[in-house]
Amino acid sequence: MEKMTSLDRMKKENEKNILRVVHENPGIYRKLIATKTGLSSQTITNLVTEMLERNMLLEHVQLPGTRGRTPVSLEINYGSFHLVTVEVTSRRLLACLHSLDETTVVCEECVLQRGEDVLRRLKELLENVCVQAPQTRRVQALVVSVTGVVNEETGMVVHAETLNWSNLNLREELSYLGYPVLVCNDVNLIAYYEKARHQGEMNFMVAKLDVGIGASFVLGSRVLRTANNAVGELGHVTVACEEERPCACGKTNCLTQFISQEALEETYGQPYETLVEDVHKGKTEAILRIEKLCSHLALVLANVITLLDLDRVILCGSTTNDFREVLHLCLDKRIRRLLSYWVSFKGVEIHNRAGIAEIGACFWMDMFFSSDDMEFAIEGE
Repeated sequence: MEKMTSLDRMKKENEKNILRVVHENPGIYRKLIATKTGLSSQTITNLVTEMLERNMLLEHVQLPGTRGRTPVSLEINYGSFHLVTVEVTSRRLLACLHSLDETTVVCEECVLQRGEDVLRRLKELLENVCVQAPQTRRVQALVVSVTGVVNEETGMVVHAETLNWSNLNLREELSYLGYPVLVCNDVNLIAYYEKARHQGEMNFMVAKLDVGIGASFVLGSRVLRTANNAVGELGHVTVACEEERPCACGKTNCLTQFISQEALEETYGQPYETLVEDVHKGKTEAILRIEKLCSHLALVLANVITLLDLDRVILCGSTTNDFREVLHLCLDKRIRRLLSYWVSFKGVEIHNRAGIAEIGACFWMDMFFSSDDMEFAIEGE
């Protein structure tokens, strides 16, 4: 790849600033862009003209007024930019080539078998999808969602037990595709999406109930990231219980030992799928099992809500989807009973199961528009 000169880098940075302003102010005029970016009117005119030619921006002529020149507003042509977003779980791989306006070009899925080489299957899937990218469009990035502990700075999957991945630098492994690679924990990716939906809310939590238990926090309108990248390991918070249940992490009575799908199977004495069916049939014993799950989880969440002054908790994951009605009502009720009167908690919500194209677009745009050190530049046709 040819090294960028200082002038090239300055131009790309100016283009990025223009895109950021237009993204935040759709329908804005050139004169106001100059004011907000601090660039000269001539610089804005030159760059906007080129960005229109490259199909990065669209202009709309407003209805003419009684006097003066007819105003022309600008907006980003989101359909001109493409991403590949991938979801990697223990059960399946799903890859989607889509534009930033969430229009899907192609989406392919493969079901994983126990003990399969996940990395090999991932590469095969991506090669099939990426070859279908429109020749006239540049793919801005490859966004990979992984269930596990991820160092999002380096693209390293530190630990993903269900995938049999440990210290796997996924960014390096996929660099041969020629796209910038962004690797993100799956719950963090949903948090970026929910942050876009709940603009103006400072603090909330996304909790994933699935084979394992994970969480992500949005604090001060920013997705929380820590030095060791292990934030959100909700499943390994200790639960107060007379019964001792050892956990693979070396502790006893981790939350995952009480509310994970494996734990639900063990305590119910039936396969997880049977529990799902019985809850939907309204069987008392099955519903009591989910209410017991809520009693363990509510205490943990109530403590976190009080500690961090959270506005809400958003639930996601397959367990959430399987028991959404019982879980939502029961958990919300139990949490409220455990909170002090001054806590301004708005309630429990269920993630609306947005598609990976929508989630991937929200994540990439948040990273691009909020970060000053992104190495890759947005391109048009």
